[in-house]
Amino acid sequence: MFRTLTRRALVALAAVVSAAGAAHAAPASDSVEFAPPIVGVVRDAAGNPLPNARIVINELNRSILSGGDGGFVIRAIRPGTYHLDVTLLGYAPSHAVVTVPVEGPDVRVEITMRPTVLSLEGINVTASPRSADPLNITQSTVELSGKALERNMGTSVAQTLASQPGLSTRYGGPAASTPVIRGLSGERVLVVQNGQRTGDLSSTSADHALSVDPLAASRIEVVRGPASLLYGNNALGGVVNVISTDIPTTIPGEASGFVAAQGESVNPGGALTGEITLPLGQTLAVSARAGGRRVDDVHTGGGGRLDNTFYNNLYGTAGVGYVTEQVQGGVSVGGYTFDYGLPAAPGAEEAGVSIEGDRVDANGRVTVTLGDRGFTTLRLDANAQRYRHDEIESSGEVGTRFLLDTQTGSLNAKTRFGRLDGAVGISGLRKDYSPEGEEALTPGAESRTAGVFVYQELPLGADDDGASLQAGARYDVYQVRPEASSDPRFAGVREREFSNVSGSLGLNVPVTDQLSASVSVAQSFRAPTVEELFSNAFHHAAGTYDIGDPDLELEVNRGAEAVLRAQSERINAQVAAFYSRIDNFITAEVVGDTTIEHEHDEEGEEHDLIVPVNRFRQDDAQLRGLEGQVEAVVGRNVVLGVMGDLVRGDFVDGGALPFMPAARVGGSARWDDGTYSLGVEARHAFAQERAEVAAYRTDAYTLLNANAGLSLRRGSRIHSIVLRADNLLNQAYREPTSRLLVLSPGRNLSLVYRILF
Repeated sequence: MFRTLTRRALVALAAVVSAAGAAHAAPASDSVEFAPPIVGVVRDAAGNPLPNARIVINELNRSILSGGDGGFVIRAIRPGTYHLDVTLLGYAPSHAVVTVPVEGPDVRVEITMRPTVLSLEGINVTASPRSADPLNITQSTVELSGKALERNMGTSVAQTLASQPGLSTRYGGPAASTPVIRGLSGERVLVVQNGQRTGDLSSTSADHALSVDPLAASRIEVVRGPASLLYGNNALGGVVNVISTDIPTTIPGEASGFVAAQGESVNPGGALTGEITLPLGQTLAVSARAGGRRVDDVHTGGGGRLDNTFYNNLYGTAGVGYVTEQVQGGVSVGGYTFDYGLPAAPGAEEAGVSIEGDRVDANGRVTVTLGDRGFTTLRLDANAQRYRHDEIESSGEVGTRFLLDTQTGSLNAKTRFGRLDGAVGISGLRKDYSPEGEEALTPGAESRTAGVFVYQELPLGADDDGASLQAGARYDVYQVRPEASSDPRFAGVREREFSNVSGSLGLNVPVTDQLSASVSVAQSFRAPTVEELFSNAFHHAAGTYDIGDPDLELEVNRGAEAVLRAQSERINAQVAAFYSRIDNFITAEVVGDTTIEHEHDEEGEEHDLIVPVNRFRQDDAQLRGLEGQVEAVVGRNVVLGVMGDLVRGDFVDGGALPFMPAARVGGSARWDDGTYSLGVEARHAFAQERAEVAAYRTDAYTLLNANAGLSLRRGSRIHSIVLRADNLLNQAYREPTSRLLVLSPGRNLSLVYRILF
């Protein structure tokens, strides 16, 4: 079936290209006419130019930064109507509609931005195949950028997002910390960087780290809820997209970029990163980014210390972009190295274990602009990654080595037929996973998937800015082929193949220009992982004996969601209610203990070791919840905010789902005059007593945080400094979403400095 779908996908690819070529081909003697450029300037209400504003051209899926004089030029365009969305730190997003004729002088546009102390979302590129205004998206989303990103900056992506409604962290130290969305984590939450899978093993186990540093991000977007329509497998619970400039999509008028530094007292050390994009003539630009982080063991609430939680990384990326009137593309290469320790109880078998490894990647992208009707653009993406990490025992020996090669490719076409705007696409993924060593949890395996999707938006009224219906469907085939092994532990493994139809249907209604309501239903899926299917070994870093089930079936999620959004210069609010039923939900259940022989001391003497047994099983489950956040300007430069979230997960036949987050409520107050800011925040988490295993139940706790900021403009440069105090009461607490029974960070003083140029 996999080969059949692949052949069909290639046929579909040929059909798309042929149709696009037939629709837009011109005789050899004719020349294609391109429009004059858009020449614009971004100013504040007093008429002063605003540098470093990001201008997103929705129809082209491109963006550009304004220069030191606030000016920008968009050259790679055809005649037609373009929607420009502009965002800048400390200002409300602005919008302009520009009509470009076939010929004539440069098209001039002036965009005025008004200051705001709210953190308003800009154009979202993660939730929809067409970049969208957040008021037009039918799913619940989060965006952190600018001051909001710096106020929340943590050591990991998960810690940076943890205070947002519906989001928490699976904490295992500053490195082994991954996002949780509405109670789902691991292989149910997909983390991507610039839309591409990270190609690491962070989702497979609680002791594995995500190979992305948040300090390198210009913004982070989150889709809360199923996102299989665009991303296929592993997006059943949501998507986190860490966005930076690896491949330039436009040619800047001058060098642009940033330098950022971070330091924290709770895990002593710091981080430094920088990024620059340089123009090389009218059609080429290059970009480069480099950075690193080095921190020591975490100090926990109550004055404790979490031993063996050091964390170090180094990373770098270089890319080149090519931009003409019809074609935009480029390539990038990057690398990421890391080593970190894993916390454990004193004297435990897994005490002193550390992990070190690296990831290298190469990306390529080409976008072809075809016209304003039919197939409007074609975009081809390709990515290849090689990942390795070693789990090193306290003796210094490598217990297990993990190797993972990942290749992905996709071809997406934006479409416009009459009043229908949408996209179609195909994608493929191949992963070659190879664990080595006597303590390997599974045999090696090759995984392959192929999928095809279609998505369309239909305005329901005469006005295209009115209510719209958004519908999509996707078909995937996923195959897992384990390697033959002489190890008797893996004698029962066999090839598995899965197929599934995903879909979504949403209705978005703009109540006013600043308020929208939406409802949506969706079906998504997740195939069982190699670990869930074939594990049969002692997991040294986690301290459990894991046993998989080769007969596991697909998880299928059918859910509904309602979202209410408000966004203006005076208020920013989002409230969502959701329900999901997940058939064949896979969970690891502790079913008792087992005794194994293990080489414990340096002399190699074998000792009997009693460890808990984790056995993977399936049962139908359901999740329902509420989440929301409201920020409002209540006086001159004063913002008050409230937030809260609640998710309840149960097996349909009875019993609570494991590792569910606790309900939370919180409030904040902030004074911000655009240059200086002061803020306080309190967040209370209720006790989580619904865990079946008593050791995973957690007590209630309250966190009190404070922050102060300074933002200065000096010509084309913006200096931003944020000083933050977390957990001022030094509360000792533990996250119920964490598999490892460790305390979270205690009182912390954090400093983030960023200069944009």
